[in-house]
Amino acid sequence: MPEPGSPLVVVIGSVNIDHVVVADAFPSPGQTILGRTARVTLGGKGANQAVAAASGGARTAMIAQVGDDAEADKARAGLVAAGVDVHGVTTVPGAETGTAWITVAAGDNAIIVVSGANFQWPSEGDPIDGAGVEAAVVLAQLEIPLDVVQRAAAVCRGRFLLNAAPAAELPDELISRCDVLIVNEHEQAAVSGQSDGEYTKDPGAVRKAHAALRGRGAKAVVTTLGGAGAIITDTDGTTTALPAIPATVVDTTGAGDAFAGVFAARLAAGDSLLDAARLGTAAGSLAVRVSGAQQHYADLNALRAVAATVGKD
Repeated sequence: MPEPGSPLVVVIGSVNIDHVVVADAFPSPGQTILGRTARVTLGGKGANQAVAAASGGARTAMIAQVGDDAEADKARAGLVAAGVDVHGVTTVPGAETGTAWITVAAGDNAIIVVSGANFQWPSEGDPIDGAGVEAAVVLAQLEIPLDVVQRAAAVCRGRFLLNAAPAAELPDELISRCDVLIVNEHEQAAVSGQSDGEYTKDPGAVRKAHAALRGRGAKAVVTTLGGAGAIITDTDGTTTALPAIPATVVDTTGAGDAFAGVFAARLAAGDSLLDAARLGTAAGSLAVRVSGAQQHYADLNALRAVAATVGKD
């Protein structure tokens, strides 16, 4: 467990209750199929990343909006059980806590999110209520309003990390505030302005996109590529390809969040960007081996053991 007063990761983002159905295949439009299992768990990209950051050894605080319903109580309890400070998780009167409806089949997933309270923030002011001064790292995603993310970036005095997911075009002002921009290949295409035909894991295309994003002000860029590993361009422009850690894929839900949360935790702890990405890759590899997201995130000892199996460049 992190020591009191140790470097802080503040995660501002979404909190959802996930409704997950596991099936052998995805239904076609108009088709009814039989599922294998169903479960209800805590999710949301923000909450997932906060739990991952805590599992990665960081003192972690969550900033979020939830409804005034029983689901909010479940969400807070799940975060607290994972070691996350929830004093910044605010109740929105009359709102419903966000929900996600997830189908898992054939080693992949399809997700529909109903945002609820995740999109009901105050229209002005500091959304992280002063925590940006203390935080070593502030980590955000795009399941909350873009202007809230921009305001959080503006008050961050440590490193600001943005996981640009779900995929969206972003203003240069926000990109220029990113100490690290984290994307997958689809998000990279949307943010960098690549065409649909460039949704690719090709290293040359990734390097081209990284150069474009750094030209717009991002200090460093990380593209996660699933089974193809990750490509990292550091603040000095050095680009490094990290190999994937082999895994039998059961469920990809939350794997990218595992990477982002652990990556943020290790940067806060003082690891280099490349070493933090290695442990993030280990987190993603472990996450896909089980069904579900944050309830199975590995601790730091397990992450280090898995990362050690891959030779360093």
